[in-house]
Amino acid sequence: MAGAEGRQIAIPLARIYLLLLLTIVFWGGSPVAGKLAVKELPPVTIGVLRYGAASLVLFALFGSRLPALGEIGRRDRWLLVSVGVLGTFLNHIVFYVGLVLAPASHGAILSPTTSPIWTMLLAARFGGERITRAQILGMMLCMMGVVLVARPGSSAVTVTGMVLLGDGLLLVSGLAWGAYSFLTKVAMRRLSAMATLAYGMAIGCILLVPVALLERPWGAIARASWGAWAAVLYVTVAATLLASFWWSLAIQRVGAGRTAVFGNLTPMFGVLLSWGVLGERLTPPQLLGGLLTVAGVWVCQGPAAVRAAWRQARVRLGGAQGVEPEKR
Repeated sequence: MAGAEGRQIAIPLARIYLLLLLTIVFWGGSPVAGKLAVKELPPVTIGVLRYGAASLVLFALFGSRLPALGEIGRRDRWLLVSVGVLGTFLNHIVFYVGLVLAPASHGAILSPTTSPIWTMLLAARFGGERITRAQILGMMLCMMGVVLVARPGSSAVTVTGMVLLGDGLLLVSGLAWGAYSFLTKVAMRRLSAMATLAYGMAIGCILLVPVALLERPWGAIARASWGAWAAVLYVTVAATLLASFWWSLAIQRVGAGRTAVFGNLTPMFGVLLSWGVLGERLTPPQLLGGLLTVAGVWVCQGPAAVRAAWRQARVRLGGAQGVEPEKR
C-alpha cells in the first residue's frame, strides 16, 4: 500500500496553512455547538451520531477510492484500530467525562496545551522529527497564552478529589489526541489521508456504540429540538469531516509537530465564538492571551516557513502556475 496511497497531495503550502487555520476556527466553534447539543442529547450518543454520520458520508463519497479491509495488511489494520481508539473512542469519552467532573475551563486548558507536547515528543522519539529551541520557546508562549485565554472566571473553584480526577482524565485526553496525531502521520506513510480518516472514525464509532447504549438515549433523541440537531450537524460536517481531513493533510505536509502547535489557537477562537454566539465577555487578559498564542505559533513555525507560505500566496495571487513544493 505504499504506492499511490502514500503520496502527498500536491497542495501549495500557503493553502495548507489556510486550511489548517480554518480547521482551528471550526474546532473553536465545536464547544459552542457542543454546549447547545449536550443540553438535550447524552454526550457519548452525540459522539456516535457525529462519527457515525461522518463515516457514512466518507464511505458514500469516497468508498470506491478506499482500499477494502482485505487489501490492507495486518500491521496496517492494527494501526487503523489504534487511530480509531485514540482519536475517536478514547479521546471523546475521557474528555467528556473529564468535563463532567472538572470545570469546563480546565478542559479548555489541559487537553489543547498538552496534546501538542505529546505529539512533538512522540514525533521526536519515534518519527525522527527534531525539536528545536524555537519550538520549545513557541510552545511555552502558546501555553501561557492559552492559560490567559481560557482562564477560569472570577469565582474560585474548590479543588476536590473528583475535580482532580477530572483533570487527570483531561490530561489523558491530551495524550490520546497527541498520540493520534502522531499515529495519523505514521499511517499515512502507507495509506491515504482519506483511508486513515474514514477507517479511524468508523472503528472508533463502533466502539462508542455499546457505551452510548448505556445512556438509554432514545427518549432524548425523540425530544431533541431542531437547534440540537443543527449543533450536531455542525460538529459532524465542520468540526469532524472538514476539519479532520484538513488536519490530516497538514500533518502529512508540514509534519505532526508543527501541525500540532496550531491546536493552541483553538481556545482563542473558542472564546471569540463564545463571545459572538453566546454573548460571553472578553477580558483584557484574554485578549493578551490571544496575542501570546499567535506569537507562539509564529515562533514555533519559524519565520522562514511563514515567509515561504507568504511568497507562495503572492505568486498565486499574481497568476503564476506551478508553485514549487516546500523543501524540507
